[in-house]
Amino acid sequence: MAIAEATQVDFANGESGANLMDADELQQLPEQVLFRIHRGDATGRAFGTPRNPRAPTLQEFNPRLIEVRARDLAVLIVQRRHGIFPDQASRIGQLDNDEIAQFRIEDPISAVKVDDGLSLTGGHHRTHEMIQRVAAGKMSPDAVVRILLHD
Repeated sequence: MAIAEATQVDFANGESGANLMDADELQQLPEQVLFRIHRGDATGRAFGTPRNPRAPTLQEFNPRLIEVRARDLAVLIVQRRHGIFPDQASRIGQLDNDEIAQFRIEDPISAVKVDDGLSLTGGHHRTHEMIQRVAAGKMSPDAVVRILLHD
């Protein structure tokens, strides 16, 4: 399923996410989350590098929330920044279903929209665990997962 199809069918709030994240929440995004940005500044320089040490602004980061069903994570996530680290996966595996799916402003599940789905930039272990639990029948496939989309 392409992301465009999922946007129409599976994103409970549509693609914009504007109704899910207010200005106060935006101001609470930690700087380390802003550095997940996928693109560089107006000149193309990556943020947080010697040539461009600053963090991106909220406008450059362009955050918006989407809601997806847990059952759709395996299809929507087409790229990850890194694999699964066993120690971290073990800690995440101890969380209950509500804790694992809960949106955490300090460390949100985050992604960049790509042509065929989502490229994950944060929440690798939580999404992996949710995919495993849904497949094993240990988590409701209808559980709502909030994902922070950004540029």
